[in-house]
Amino acid sequence: MRLTRGISLVEVLVALLILSLGLLGFASLQAANLNLGNEAWLRSQATVMASDMIDRIRGNSTTFEAGQYDHAFGAPAPLAHDCSAVDCNPIELADYDLAGWLSELAAQLPAGSGQIQRDTSGAITELVVSVRWFDRAEQGTATLNMRAQP
Repeated sequence: MRLTRGISLVEVLVALLILSLGLLGFASLQAANLNLGNEAWLRSQATVMASDMIDRIRGNSTTFEAGQYDHAFGAPAPLAHDCSAVDCNPIELADYDLAGWLSELAAQLPAGSGQIQRDTSGAITELVVSVRWFDRAEQGTATLNMRAQP
């Protein structure tokens, strides 16, 4: 009789151990899900901001063809007039668009920066907009590239 009372206590302890391991696994899955959700949100923000810049350039395409929108990663933002308050010429508008876009990238994405290039290798000049940000999951930078015709 004494032997059976001790076995039921061991069974309860084993059941608690199995339950606690299951709960730890569930918590680990939830943490991974939160990280993936954050990564997806950052990528969607980068996509929206790259599309926004493509639309801005399409509205001022002659200045793009002249190279006014060209910008490399890490280069300082151009000094720009406030074109929302006064009329600007196309070059000033390009500087205003670029400065605003770079400011939005820095505010919305961790270590966010952008690059705009003209790809003249084909028959038609293509616009290449790249957005870069720090990706915690990869412990490095993530880059989104979008190509369009202005």
